[in-house]
Amino acid sequence: MSILRNTTIRHKLTLIIMFTCITALVMASSAFIVWEQITFRNSMARNLSIQAAMTADNCKAALAFEDVADAEETLKALRAESSIIFGCIYTADEKVFAKYSRDKTVTLPQPQKDGHHFHNNSLTVFRSINLDGEKIGTLCLRSDLHLLSVMLKSSAGIITIVLLFVSLMAYLMSSGLKKIISGPLLKLADTTKIISQKKDYSLRVEKKSEDEIGTLIDAFNQMLGQIQQHDAALLNANKQLTSEVAERKKAEATLEEVNKDLETTVRELSRSNRELQDFAHITAHDLKAPLRAIGTLAEWLAESYADKFDAEGKEQISLLVGRSQRMSKLIDGILRYSEVARTGRKAEKVDLNTLVTEIIRGIDLPDNIEIIIKNRLPTVEYEQTRMTQVFQNLLTNAVKYMDKPEGHIEINFTEHDGFWKFSIADNGPGIEEKYYGKIFKIFQTLSPRDEVESTGIGLPLVKKIIENYGGEIWVESKVGIGSIFFFTLPFSTDALKNGNRLLISAQAKT
Repeated sequence: MSILRNTTIRHKLTLIIMFTCITALVMASSAFIVWEQITFRNSMARNLSIQAAMTADNCKAALAFEDVADAEETLKALRAESSIIFGCIYTADEKVFAKYSRDKTVTLPQPQKDGHHFHNNSLTVFRSINLDGEKIGTLCLRSDLHLLSVMLKSSAGIITIVLLFVSLMAYLMSSGLKKIISGPLLKLADTTKIISQKKDYSLRVEKKSEDEIGTLIDAFNQMLGQIQQHDAALLNANKQLTSEVAERKKAEATLEEVNKDLETTVRELSRSNRELQDFAHITAHDLKAPLRAIGTLAEWLAESYADKFDAEGKEQISLLVGRSQRMSKLIDGILRYSEVARTGRKAEKVDLNTLVTEIIRGIDLPDNIEIIIKNRLPTVEYEQTRMTQVFQNLLTNAVKYMDKPEGHIEINFTEHDGFWKFSIADNGPGIEEKYYGKIFKIFQTLSPRDEVESTGIGLPLVKKIIENYGGEIWVESKVGIGSIFFFTLPFSTDALKNGNRLLISAQAKT
């Protein structure tokens, strides 16, 4: 194929025509030889069967009167057929009665049913010898296939001569006919070479036929016309581009100045963000001391002056204690939320099976609620405090909002594209789809604070921790049936260093 690939189209056409003709002749000749071989074999079998029938008739009397000499004399007549290797007469009990052999070393076969078969370059025929409807013996004749071999050699020689003659004629005819196809194509190739060298797109190829080659020439000429138009348009565009490049250089200089200002702004924003985080952290700490004092004072008043307050006063004191405790929890939540973005401790290997089991033991779990870890959880390499906050908030919420007589909470996880995908499912009240985004916003709760004690920081804190690690959290829920909170964590935090957090997080969610 490599030789054919590098030859000219003239030679390719010649080779294709000759190859097609020779292939067709070889296939036809092969079919003819096979057919002739089958026909000749059938003819040999028929002739030998006729010879066997005549010989069997001549041997009836000798076999009936057990005249071995007469039978052997009859078999000697087979010498007239040079192709017969041997003949043999068997008695009814399959014993050799008489035989003729062209070669004394021939091994006699066992008697078989009437018929013929080819084996080891020979043809063997068996014929029953019957007298008055009774089988008195069997005749066996074997012939070689020398005549078949001679016939095949003769046919092969004739076919070879025919192939050579036809190949010569095909070559002579293809040499003249190929110009009809190769001439216009070579002219097209020459024109293409001139155009590529001189870049002169005004040249055209003359069309001389209405066949596919003529269509090709028309398309080539049309393409040249379009290239000529595009070349002219390109020259004009090049002139415009030159002027635009000069203007762009000026714009790039201006953009460079803007980038420098932007970098300065980003640094200032980062500094302000750090200061704001520090301020929130310090303020939360400073607020806890007076708030703790207020709570302590309220509890002291409730205990020391319990007999001095009427029902309304006791209710107000109780409300003051509850509000101070709620405010303390709120400040603790803000502290935890602000600390997520601050530099934390180094990551460590955390066995989530042990961690989650300890969290479940620490939850004030009602008797009607059970928490099941469906399969063994992995060991991750993150900050243990953060992992505790994630599972504790999600499990506590599931227990807190459970409204069924028998509550079931199930923890599960799978692996997908470099991520652990965790799920915490419950059969609680469920969440309407319109609130899916609201529950992850800070200070947002779905139940009134007087009904369910909540700071509105738990789920936003979980979301912030998971996203800082390069994962994602979402919820799927049906009202009245339950909710499933999903979140993902990468096998390692290298994805964050490589800037691939959004990509890998989206892959894990799918």
